[in-house]
Amino acid sequence: MRLRYLLFIFILFISGEVYSEEKQCDIPAVENGRIAQYYYTFKSFYFPMGINKTLSFFCLAGYATESGKQEEKVRCTAEGWSPKPRCFKKCLKPVLRNGYVSDGKVLYKIQESMRYGCTSGYKTTGGKNEEVVQCLPEGWSSPPSCRKEQELMCSSLRLIENGYFHPVKQTYEEGDVVQFFCHENYYLSGSDLIQCYNFGWYPESPICEGRRNRCPPPPVPLHSKIQPHSTTYRHGERVRIECELNFVIQGLGELLCENGKWTEPPKCIEEKEKVACEQPPSIEHGTAQTHSEIYFSGDKVTFRCEGGYYLRGSSTITCSRGQWTVPPECVENNESCKPPPEIANGAVVDGLLASYTTGSSVEYRCNEYYLLRGSKTSRCEQGKWSSPPVCLEPCTIDVDHMNRNNIQMKWKYEGKVLHGDLIDFVCKQGYDLSPTTPLSEVSVQCNRGDVKYPVCVRRESKGRCASPPVIRNGDIVSSAASTYENGSSVEYQCSENHFLQGSREAYCVDGVWTTPPLCLEPCPLSFVEMDKNYLQLKWNFDNRPLILHGEYIEFMCKRDAYITETSISGSELRVQCDRGKLRYPKCTPR
Repeated sequence: MRLRYLLFIFILFISGEVYSEEKQCDIPAVENGRIAQYYYTFKSFYFPMGINKTLSFFCLAGYATESGKQEEKVRCTAEGWSPKPRCFKKCLKPVLRNGYVSDGKVLYKIQESMRYGCTSGYKTTGGKNEEVVQCLPEGWSSPPSCRKEQELMCSSLRLIENGYFHPVKQTYEEGDVVQFFCHENYYLSGSDLIQCYNFGWYPESPICEGRRNRCPPPPVPLHSKIQPHSTTYRHGERVRIECELNFVIQGLGELLCENGKWTEPPKCIEEKEKVACEQPPSIEHGTAQTHSEIYFSGDKVTFRCEGGYYLRGSSTITCSRGQWTVPPECVENNESCKPPPEIANGAVVDGLLASYTTGSSVEYRCNEYYLLRGSKTSRCEQGKWSSPPVCLEPCTIDVDHMNRNNIQMKWKYEGKVLHGDLIDFVCKQGYDLSPTTPLSEVSVQCNRGDVKYPVCVRRESKGRCASPPVIRNGDIVSSAASTYENGSSVEYQCSENHFLQGSREAYCVDGVWTTPPLCLEPCPLSFVEMDKNYLQLKWNFDNRPLILHGEYIEFMCKRDAYITETSISGSELRVQCDRGKLRYPKCTPR
């Protein structure tokens, strides 16, 4: 008897252990959701639920599972329900001041993305015109907002044509400094350094212009100096190289600027031995201003003429490798000169005299932006002046002429364009060079104030599109234009509660627009149709006035009614909104 009792207790223990292993999970408490009603009605029958059993739960209106679904399954494990049945609040469409949302949704599921943009003068949180954010369980991945550009400190910098800058960042903070560089054969027009202030970048970003006919500072050999000095050097200009004392020049003593490059510079070689020159030569009717008994390379002597005579040639000679350079002559001064001739767009540097003796000289200079051609010095010889220089006119760009020819300048020019400089033009958008105009004529040289403007003609209309197609229940984000260039695009958005199907953008391709998107209507929930078909909502919380295209809603037959369809009743009572149409199931009263 005792053995039988012990055996009964052992069986109960084993069965209880098995029972406890098989039924581990109790009825779950779903945050912001629930399970099917019959689980609550027959709780003692279904719970505790055995391991590996699955259970479906539903989220209340305005909530979704962590994966963004309205319905999810959980599995019973030894540790409890996995994953934990929870519903998160969906993300609401943000109220954007100075901005817009691309689609027409009101609620966004978890993991769903939303694109929003800002109006002119405002930027997104990330400093862009448009930005995409994602709905996460804790809310939007980045709070959507539109702020004034000034509040964003400094936005990212765009790459400059024919150049680059450093450092490159997505966004810059106040105090950041950026340096710009140009590629070979281009030079910076503007400051190479800009800084981020609380109001933005200052100064403006520079541009890289083509060097065309300008030369960089000339290469100066060691132990030498150049004459004359200048801040800019243009095509055809020359500089003279002079070696220091005790150094002799090896090579040509002049550098020439040709097409943006200098000719090969000479070298200044130190003299191995100090070679002395004899006493300076004497000239008739003139005297040398001597200062030493011995002259070495580099030493100079200046001559003067007696009264009634003037110097012809350089007044100074130099000792070089034991030889004197060619001395001047003293020529009888027979006739004086009247004031030097006037030149157009220029003047004599110093004041004018009533008369000038033979051998006198004057120096001319041109007005601002005028280019001097010829010798800047004119000399009085036997009562006549040598030919004065000519001041070549600059070019002024005529905006009206450019508009008539449908062109615009490729580069930004400061002030006027000097004679000989090249002016680069480009056709305005929608225009091309005339078939009779060669491509080389886009770059025009300034010729004494005259500019030969190229002509651009309207591009053939076959590549342009008329106004983009209109769609039902939607419109274009930006204002529509009358014509669009080939390759242009427009973006569509749907009305509120309408589902956008297809590409959000349409493109102009060879005069034809690509297919625009469709805006699919939501389904209104009709209680009249529900009563007519003896239906009621399966979930009381699912009392939505509109069901979006693609979303599901579940019904159940009213008490004392049954479904008439012969297929599986569960699937027939769960219907999907399809383009504004909801197929109501039919129940028949008993």
